[in-house]
Amino acid sequence: MHKAQRLIQLIMLVNERKRFTVQELADECGVSRRTMLRDLMELSELGVPLYSEVGVGGGYRVLREKVLPPISFTEHEATALFFACQSLKNYKALPFENEVGTALQKFFHYLSSDLKRKIERMQQRLVFWVPPHELEVRFLEELLEAALDQRVVTIVYEAASRRERMIQPLGLYTMSGLWYCQAYCFLAGDYRVFRVDRVKHFSEEADQSLRLDTSEERLESWIMRMEKSDAVELEVELTAEGVRRCQSDLWLYGAIERREDGSGTIRTKMSASYTPWAVHYFLGFGMEANVRRPQAVRDQIRSKLRSLQEQYDLEA
Repeated sequence: MHKAQRLIQLIMLVNERKRFTVQELADECGVSRRTMLRDLMELSELGVPLYSEVGVGGGYRVLREKVLPPISFTEHEATALFFACQSLKNYKALPFENEVGTALQKFFHYLSSDLKRKIERMQQRLVFWVPPHELEVRFLEELLEAALDQRVVTIVYEAASRRERMIQPLGLYTMSGLWYCQAYCFLAGDYRVFRVDRVKHFSEEADQSLRLDTSEERLESWIMRMEKSDAVELEVELTAEGVRRCQSDLWLYGAIERREDGSGTIRTKMSASYTPWAVHYFLGFGMEANVRRPQAVRDQIRSKLRSLQEQYDLEA
């Protein structure tokens, strides 16, 4: 076996095992103990975090985390992976801290000169834009770990008021640069969506006897999900300009019925919990939108308009 092949095999072997001795690896690879010591030293120089333990029962183990063996990529695969990683750069916070940046640097370093130049040219012509937010997002990694382990945790959540809640996170997702946590809320007795930037405190101290079995749940099925009992009819008349503005909203875009003159009507269902969002969203359209249903949205828009009128009358 060539040395390069042996080193690749060695990386895979040490990743598989919690602990190993030099002699065990030497026997498995069919080399002398001295050769294996040199190979392990080379792995360490390549960045594999090996840790040695002396004494009875000692040996070697991989420190902290596993290291992947070398993988071959085609030019198109390498380009796709590079830009997939780069698309995360505008996020102020990620659940895996700054590891995207270091992984991207390592990946780019080993590309051929021609492919590096091609990617550098593409960076001037291709951008995956995510609106950057300066909101502090403190507990992404902790919430993700709780979701993976199906643990109940305690948070302090800031919405209309600050409240302490015990939740069991189902997972995290991001839309328009903001992070959301889908979780079962034991205070509400139901699943809820929490904006992660509004989580102001996180604690592992919670009653684990309340834990639910969510192993069969899939986060994708909960995004924009609504229960039939919670659904209300949304109907909005739009001018042509209103239609153009709604086309930038992925959820509303498919619900617009367009007319020949460019105007249209939104007819869809929404969760009643989205009422505050609908009020603020369509109030910003001014005369370009007229909400017909639900009545709760119409009533709250009227109330907001009266408050605005009073505010500007007082200032006049």
